[in-house]
Amino acid sequence: MLAASQTRDKEALTKEGVERILGELKQNFEYVVCDSPAGIERGALMALYFADEALVVTNPEVSSVRDSDRILGILASRSRRAEQGDTPVKEHLVLARYAPDRADRGDMLSVQDVLEILGIPLLGVIPESSAVLQSSNAGVPVILEDSSDAGAAYGDLVDRFLGKDLPHRFTISQKKGFLKRLFGGS
Repeated sequence: MLAASQTRDKEALTKEGVERILGELKQNFEYVVCDSPAGIERGALMALYFADEALVVTNPEVSSVRDSDRILGILASRSRRAEQGDTPVKEHLVLARYAPDRADRGDMLSVQDVLEILGIPLLGVIPESSAVLQSSNAGVPVILEDSSDAGAAYGDLVDRFLGKDLPHRFTISQKKGFLKRLFGGS
């Protein structure tokens, strides 16, 4: 896993250097995952240039989905695969920070809205969860938090990426029963 880095020197990465590192890693690993910074900067462009598959992560808000649509356009036109006329980069959608009840109220885009705009297959829906912030602050990957919805959603995402056929969870708001409404249960 090559994590995204935010440095002051945006020109530190070169295509030749990234290609060399990825080539060395591919000799020893089945998967090389390159995270990229949010936005469309040099780091993101370097990560997507050499991609065989891309997990396009977006939030259910218009500006995030627009940025993701731009990334999809760049994958289709400026990746190495596009430049060489190879098969296109295989694209997957990851919808993060999703709250079905807020989507039902129109406070955020729905899963269906995002799918219609981006037109790529849905790999996973990660629910809005305080467990993500808690895990991040503790330095522990949220996927290790078995009891959290977000941890379970990331586990499902990985399983789907590896070929398992799983239904998408966390996409429909949970209706509160009478007693929960009466006593304020969550």
